[in-house]
Amino acid sequence: MDVEKLLNAGRIERDALKLAIDVTQEGEEYIEIAERIENFIRSRGAEPAFPVNISVNEVAAHYTPRPGDTLKIPPGSIVKVDVGVHVEGYIADAAVTLFFDEKHRGLALAAWRGLEAALSTARDSVSLNLIGRRVFEAIRAAGFRPIENLTGHKIERYELHAGKSVPNVPAFEYRFVKMKAGEVYAIEPFATPGSGVVVDDEWSNIYRVVSTRRVKRSKELTGLLQGLWRKYRSLPFASRWVVEEGLGDVEALEELVREGRLYHYPRLVERSRAMVSQYEDTVIIEKDGCRPTVGTLELASELIF
Repeated sequence: MDVEKLLNAGRIERDALKLAIDVTQEGEEYIEIAERIENFIRSRGAEPAFPVNISVNEVAAHYTPRPGDTLKIPPGSIVKVDVGVHVEGYIADAAVTLFFDEKHRGLALAAWRGLEAALSTARDSVSLNLIGRRVFEAIRAAGFRPIENLTGHKIERYELHAGKSVPNVPAFEYRFVKMKAGEVYAIEPFATPGSGVVVDDEWSNIYRVVSTRRVKRSKELTGLLQGLWRKYRSLPFASRWVVEEGLGDVEALEELVREGRLYHYPRLVERSRAMVSQYEDTVIIEKDGCRPTVGTLELASELIF
C-alpha cells in the first residue's frame, strides 16, 4: 500500500468536496455540477474513481447525469454529493449532504453523527458489527433511522468494493468480521425518517466492466469493451464519459450489459420515498484508531452547525 498516494487522493478529494459545496445550488444543472467537479479532479493530476453521484431527496445513491441531462437541483431539496478520486488506483471516496431548507438540518446532522460514531470506534481488531451498532445508536438517538441495506466498504487499489462491508446497523453476520490495521475503508452512514430500506428504481447512467471476455460475432463491441477496460479497469464510469470521449454510445453500452460484460448500476431510492442524508469518509485503520484521509466531519461541520 502506498500511503502517500492514498493521502494525496484524500487531499484532492477534500478540495473537490469544497468545490461541490460551492457549486451545488438550487436551480443548477446536475451535469454542470458533476463536470466541474470531475474536471477539477483531473486538473489536480488525479482521476475520478467513479462518476460524481448527485442524489436528491429520496434518491440515496447512484445517479450521475446522462449525456444531455437537463435535471436541475430543486428548491428546498436535500442533496447528497458523493465524489471519488484515485491517484494511480489509490482511492478516496467521500460524500457530503447539502440542504436548501432548514427542516432538513436535523436529518443531515443524524448522518453526520453516525459517521462521527463510526470513526471514533474504528480501529484494529474491532468487529464490523460494533461499527454498525454505533452508527445505528447515533442515528436513532437523533430521531431517524439508518438505511439498513446500504453499507460502507473496504477499498483496495483499483477496487472500490473489496470484499468486506461496513454496516449501518448491527447484524449477526458481521460479529466475527474484524477491521485490520493497514486496511482502507469507506464508511458512509445514511439516515432517513422513512422505512430505512432502499430499492432499485431506474438506471443510474453508471457502468462497470465485469467481464473482458470477447463478444462473439461483434468486433465493434469487443473493441469497445477492451477500450473501456484499458481506460477504467474495474472502476465505475459514466455513459457521458464514453460518449464525450468518442469511445461509443449508450446503445452499445446497453448491448454490453445484455451480453454480461458490463454492469449498469440501479438508482437507489428510499422505499417509502422519504428524504435521505449521507456523510462519508475514507479511513486507514491503525492499531489505536483510524486515520481519515479526507476529513469529512470537519468539512461538513460548517454546513450543519
